[in-house]
Amino acid sequence: MQQTLNPIDEIFLSIPRELTPVQGKFIRFRGDVPSLDVLRRHLAERLPALARLTYQAVRAGRRTVWSPSARFDPMDHVLELKLPEGSSLDEALTDVMRLPLPGSGALWDMYLVHGYAVGEYAVCYRVHHGLEDGMGTVHVAAVLFGDDVPATATAGSARGPLLTAGPAELANGMLTVTKGMVRGLRPAHPWPSLFRSGPDQLAVCSTSATRQELSTLGRKYGGTVTDAFLMALRGALSAWSRSAQDDGAPGNGEGHAVRAAVGASPVPVRMPLSTRHKAEEAAVGNHLATAVVTLPDGRLPTAPAFHQLIDRTHRMRSSGLRPASRALVSLLPAASTRMAVKLLLNPSTAPLYASSYSLPDSLTFNGDPVIDVVPIGVLLPGNGLSVTLLSCGARVQVSFLHDLRLPDAGRLATLWREALDALPTS
Repeated sequence: MQQTLNPIDEIFLSIPRELTPVQGKFIRFRGDVPSLDVLRRHLAERLPALARLTYQAVRAGRRTVWSPSARFDPMDHVLELKLPEGSSLDEALTDVMRLPLPGSGALWDMYLVHGYAVGEYAVCYRVHHGLEDGMGTVHVAAVLFGDDVPATATAGSARGPLLTAGPAELANGMLTVTKGMVRGLRPAHPWPSLFRSGPDQLAVCSTSATRQELSTLGRKYGGTVTDAFLMALRGALSAWSRSAQDDGAPGNGEGHAVRAAVGASPVPVRMPLSTRHKAEEAAVGNHLATAVVTLPDGRLPTAPAFHQLIDRTHRMRSSGLRPASRALVSLLPAASTRMAVKLLLNPSTAPLYASSYSLPDSLTFNGDPVIDVVPIGVLLPGNGLSVTLLSCGARVQVSFLHDLRLPDAGRLATLWREALDALPTS
């Protein structure tokens, strides 16, 4: 069944292949490494519930549509990567993130990754952002490694209602979208941008926490896990920007300009908001909106800064942005929506992308329990930094995808963990 690309899909697919926006999940299991054939058989068993993984973008007259590939073979997408013994987790993440996606057909792959540690291995699922958004990757991981084999699903066959809010909320959301477009057209304080030249200039660093740490901290101030995540991010960015004076690095160049700007003013963070209806888990493409949340000024004490942040994230969630964006993507001409999306994603309005997701409590493969799941975020052209939080059961993993031209950005995960530890819980 063919399905017309929505304008958000078109924006991501129009990014040059050497700058391909790839995202994914690095799922670590405890046990002996299975054979590649075991993983391929497992995928073949679960693939009927993930019909969108057979889709590719093709021309149909004057339109571009998602269409099942007649020559799709899942075996072409399931590969193996053996890393040097003793490789760190961050080295493993960086190595797999830099690999190219398949050159044609469905734009995803899956690697059985091993050799980096004794008694564990990983399955890394990666996908082009044009084919799937962040909630889509969560759905794939849950279907592939959840407890039950789900029923067959057709991509895009189940669609929820177009309008999911009342007139007042929709009007408020459309006002929010308009403000975001104006900000993209003429940023009040333009942020310096980076221009990626390829995956070899990117690296990943990561750290871990427990969900209880974050939920306890968030509740103490009347907020959520995401609020605690963002407060620790505020502390990490502040410490990172201060290190510019400590390491004596010269204050020129694209990367140094970004770090200097982070230390000079409160940091606006672009965050995705899913617009998927509960019936649309299997839908192909992107179903999301983006909002900008400005982190509190680093000079504010913790308590008032936390309350200020909670107020901002609450307004983001209650702004009507989700239902308004859902309606606008369906109702506006494609050209108008493409222009709006480009303005909303203008890298001059925010220097980084931050996401937060959750997976089911228990994932298994071949009888082996999951250790944790490390997210691999997406880095859009112009941004040099992306941070993603992913919780799976009691464990939380936070990863930073960064451009190597950002000085000392490889320490951001460690700085995030230190900032979280420094936040008072009472």
